[in-house]
Amino acid sequence: MNRVRAALLFLTLLPLLAGPAFAHSLSVAHVDIDARHAGDVAMELDLSLRDVALALPLDGDGDDQVTWQEVQDQRAALHAMVLAEVGLATSAGPCALSPGPLAVRRYDDGVYVVVRLRGPCPARTGWQLRYGLLFDQDPKHRALVTLHQGRQALAAVADASSRRLSLGSTGRMDFFLGFLRQGVAHILDGYDHLAFLLSLLLPAMLVRAQGRWHVTGHWRDGLAQTLGIVTAFTAAHSITLTLAALAWVTPSSHWVEAAIAASVLLAALNNVWPLITRKLWMVAFSFGLIHGFGFAGALGEAGLPTHARLAPLAGFNLGVEIGQLAVVVVLCPLLWALATRHWYVRTVMPALSVAIAGLAGWWLWERLV
Repeated sequence: MNRVRAALLFLTLLPLLAGPAFAHSLSVAHVDIDARHAGDVAMELDLSLRDVALALPLDGDGDDQVTWQEVQDQRAALHAMVLAEVGLATSAGPCALSPGPLAVRRYDDGVYVVVRLRGPCPARTGWQLRYGLLFDQDPKHRALVTLHQGRQALAAVADASSRRLSLGSTGRMDFFLGFLRQGVAHILDGYDHLAFLLSLLLPAMLVRAQGRWHVTGHWRDGLAQTLGIVTAFTAAHSITLTLAALAWVTPSSHWVEAAIAASVLLAALNNVWPLITRKLWMVAFSFGLIHGFGFAGALGEAGLPTHARLAPLAGFNLGVEIGQLAVVVVLCPLLWALATRHWYVRTVMPALSVAIAGLAGWWLWERLV
């Protein structure tokens, strides 16, 4: 019966750990609208070749390699798809956008095709963007939109539930709330962040003595340790998120993502072969500094100039904290209740830790290789 309970608990929590190897390589497009100058308005859409290949047959010869010529062969189809799903309008009516030549641009997560649109707009106020690309292929796809007008740079995020955006006519609070929602979504989609947090919470109600884990003396001790872990993780990733979002520190996202996977691996293995058994908040703080750079990568993709990032930064960081606390509130009562069971200490906690370590090892391999 104990093994059945352990298996049921494992299956219950497993969806939190399942996910793509690249927990942050989500489907993201970049939309840059330049209305700073008199005359035509210019728009650039950066679309990942991985995403475009889901909608169009880019790999014409089937050799698993997309060449520039193959992209050019699909130029008409790509322009037709973009013009059908993307539109720009003002308070006086729609803009008459026409496609221009294609280009390519490299981001840390791969190569993007740049679709350029240009045309006249009947006014320069009340900007509205209609964006419907790629949602059929990936419901979690989102577009990071930046409008440049005068000396201002305003940002917004289009997703499956927000396909029409008002730009420039809404208050800063709308943009703040938009990035707050993205922060919540990012932590809930960030399987590696959740796996790391779960690794630290699994032994939160336990103490290490005589070479074994034991149930702590009182639930208040477990609560104090949990609060310490969450507070330290929050403080640490808030520091590096701010530093990176303001472009004061800009490490390579390739190494940041690998380091995040390594932190998950080490935290999980520490539950099975403990090296650090007390003051887990120090572990949470140390690795939280690395995770903050991962959060900053999602915010930095918006392409905002540094002086325009404070409000989105605050909203995004608050959203991350809300999402993180929601997970803690859901998990902690369950973990605290189970920690009093001997089968949890002997079987479930080690089994979950090994499962997390296995996933983290796969993430690390994928990100390094």
